[in-house]
Amino acid sequence: MNRFTRIVAAALAASAMTLPAFAQDRADAVQSIDVSVDIAAVQNAAAAEYWGTLENDLETAILSRVADRTAEEGAMITVDIDEVSLASGFAEAIGIADTRLSGLVKVSDPPQPGRGDSYELTVDVKASMPALGEGFDLTAADIDTARVYRAMIDTFADHVVRNLK
Repeated sequence: MNRFTRIVAAALAASAMTLPAFAQDRADAVQSIDVSVDIAAVQNAAAAEYWGTLENDLETAILSRVADRTAEEGAMITVDIDEVSLASGFAEAIGIADTRLSGLVKVSDPPQPGRGDSYELTVDVKASMPALGEGFDLTAADIDTARVYRAMIDTFADHVVRNLK
């Protein structure tokens, strides 16, 4: 059993103990989350290191936002990250201020055919500024890349969850 499956199983068990079965709104239920990233396809070594844990981090971020809505039947969320976008902000001339995270998001609900969505989602550092906080300087020489990474993950996850309805 992989780490993600254990997290989902724990969330399902917790929600089953705390919510009556009829309280789960079918339209808002989430069965699974799967993020795929082919880090080996990222040719830029700095970008590959920066985004190295993206798959797990993004799954966890989305799950944390829907943990109270997990169910055995519900929407299946898949995110296929565009590896080319991961390297784009690491070109020497561009810099971290132009880093972006793009991917194809698919939401399907097998028990309810026709209910679902598929869309491209792109989040750049500028869109993540609210998560970075007031006064964050993208041009600073000692930029906190871990903070930027976390803000981009959080912003992407927020958009995915916001689009579930």
